[in-house]
Amino acid sequence: MWHEGANEEPLPVSERPVRRRDARPLADLIGPAIEDACRKRGFATTEIVTAWADIVDPALAERARPECIRWPRRRPGADGLEPGTLIVRTDGPGALMITYQAAAIVERLNAFFGWKAVGRVKVEQRPPPPDTRPRPRVSRPLSAAEEARVAGLVRADGDPRLAEAVKRLGRQVLASEPGPDAPRRPDAL
Repeated sequence: MWHEGANEEPLPVSERPVRRRDARPLADLIGPAIEDACRKRGFATTEIVTAWADIVDPALAERARPECIRWPRRRPGADGLEPGTLIVRTDGPGALMITYQAAAIVERLNAFFGWKAVGRVKVEQRPPPPDTRPRPRVSRPLSAAEEARVAGLVRADGDPRLAEAVKRLGRQVLASEPGPDAPRRPDAL
């Protein structure tokens, strides 16, 4: 099939237009994927789900998750939307925490939305979904010789915060390996 430029020679690599895919925040990629599920649960946007830890206390965000917002039926002659009820799923101790902080949660949610979207919080006490986050491994304590080895890696005349970060990293690398008597990998510190 003929098209314009078919007989032309291809451009050298150095002259071809560059197509780059810039790094994008993960929230920008996840948002469109979960948008339909959020709308079915009464959330106008995905932000309440993705920013839940910012809206409530991070410790509470681990125990409780927003399930949906139930909007009241419109009454004839009513102007505007009436505030909805946020349904939150949590375990027993989380239910107590949410009940205690309900007024503050409503205030933060409404500040987040920019209007009085939520009037109250209702707790559904159910077992939380299983925690799928990887558990941190317990590392072994370092010997005095290993501590001295880590300290020898850091220059004393540099930035103290950087030096402490390098020491922490060195300790973690050595502690994640078998003890000093076990055979070591050749690429280890």
